[in-house]
Amino acid sequence: MLKEGLHAVTNKEIVEHAPPNVLWSSKIYNLVGAMQFKDLYGVPTVQEFHATSSELSKAKAFYGDFLQHKDSRKPGQEYEMVLDWAERLGLDKYFELIDEKEYRGKNTDIDTLLASVEEGPYGVESKDIDKKRDEERFQKSQAEIGTNMAVVMFMVDALNYFRYMPKERIKEIAYEIALLGTQGFSPDQEGYKINAIPEKIFSGHHILAFYYVSWKLAIPEMLSQLHLPYDREFELAMKLQQK
Repeated sequence: MLKEGLHAVTNKEIVEHAPPNVLWSSKIYNLVGAMQFKDLYGVPTVQEFHATSSELSKAKAFYGDFLQHKDSRKPGQEYEMVLDWAERLGLDKYFELIDEKEYRGKNTDIDTLLASVEEGPYGVESKDIDKKRDEERFQKSQAEIGTNMAVVMFMVDALNYFRYMPKERIKEIAYEIALLGTQGFSPDQEGYKINAIPEKIFSGHHILAFYYVSWKLAIPEMLSQLHLPYDREFELAMKLQQK
């Protein structure tokens, strides 16, 4: 695992193409692992990461936190450290920690999934205040943008992708996207993956476009429950596709 981490942050091709913040954060986490590896087995590998002073300083601070709490931590306290480190690296917006009982209590049958869809991709009916605020900010930003041409072009891509596909197959994809979206989609995030569409890696706007189009084509009666303000974008995408 340590070798894989080292390769992931030092390989020339990866370094050239990886987003700088992702590379920076990954290197810091891997440096923490390298420091623990040295303490456990006496094998020094930190220098192989060619870390900057900033990366090394941050990793040392994190490992210091770990050493301070490792022998006295209470059960579950490690999750607080996970969140703290993520916040200090600016990664906390990419995930959320939920109660284990809440997670294990969730069903993934179609009825439950449809119920979650009624909450919208940002959980508009949820009691989670942060998600409500995300939904409000999203709706406001889309209103300010007007017609989102990026979404239009992604919808053209979706319409072409689904053009000759049976409705039931589109519905399966629609359900999978909805299941992925139960924790919310961020328009600015990259790297969304759908098992049913393995050849594509989606950006936030791309997955939202496929989300809208798949439900529009396969489950139109439920489309309004998605709370996606893309009606104008879809109309324009249809016109562009027909040309």
